[in-house]
Amino acid sequence: MCKVNRGFNQVALNGSVGAVTYVTRKGVTIARQKVPAKSAARKTLRSQTQRMKWVNNVRIFQALNTVGWHPSFTNKQGLQSDYNMFIKANSAINVYLPKYVVDANGGLVAPVTITNGNLPSVGGVFGESGDFVTPISMGGITIGASTTIKTFSEAVINNNPDWAAGDQLTIIRLLQMQDVGTGVPRIKADIRQVYIDPYDELTLLDDLTGYMSVANGKLQVAGGNNVSCAVVHSRGEGADYAVSTEVVSVQNNLLAAYEGTQALNVAIASYGGLSPLAYLIPDPSDNGDGTGEP
Repeated sequence: MCKVNRGFNQVALNGSVGAVTYVTRKGVTIARQKVPAKSAARKTLRSQTQRMKWVNNVRIFQALNTVGWHPSFTNKQGLQSDYNMFIKANSAINVYLPKYVVDANGGLVAPVTITNGNLPSVGGVFGESGDFVTPISMGGITIGASTTIKTFSEAVINNNPDWAAGDQLTIIRLLQMQDVGTGVPRIKADIRQVYIDPYDELTLLDDLTGYMSVANGKLQVAGGNNVSCAVVHSRGEGADYAVSTEVVSVQNNLLAAYEGTQALNVAIASYGGLSPLAYLIPDPSDNGDGTGEP
């Protein structure tokens, strides 16, 4: 915008000339440049790649959140939420969902970071049996229908120096499902939690006995075909808590079909493909010497 001071004999300017609008007020003519209409966002390879892989991380977060638990990041800054931190932490996960999967709320279980904090990581690996074996030592106990919280807690505390009374042990199991008719992949979360209480002599592990067992003195979690796992160690309540840093260990036969260049191209095509490349078209009257003259 600019101002044009008029002399006594100058004519007031009002209206538009090309891309400039003139308005005269109190002897001063103001010229405003018209802002061009906003063009639609171009679908470049870079922008579409980010869009395609972003949705799957959202689906994993949603699956975890629907069962009353969500990823936790204790080192948040400012107004960042656990959701913001989850998406940021997993920005390098390259899983690409085509439109029909996104529209059906489908998703793929991937090796995402679900927690980040200051407690030592638990970790673990899948054994030959298909179960998820943790490094948590259990001494000489076995887990069965009669195992109490007290027995379990004492074994954890006495054999693992990082654990204490009042801590929580959370079992994360992400199941990869697939619709029979449509083939849409879906995520189902199964989460169980045990409070470490060496004084609770009456409460049984109950249904947790079907999820936990002891093999070679180590705590293990029931796995299976297309069952991914993680074990989280947390301490404290509400906003005052600490958590271990954990990544989901993945067993997923469907995952490979949604990774790589081919999966990315399929996903992009399902949204209409990329925008055509924009080229400058030379004036046919220009002789090409840079002068703009024939």
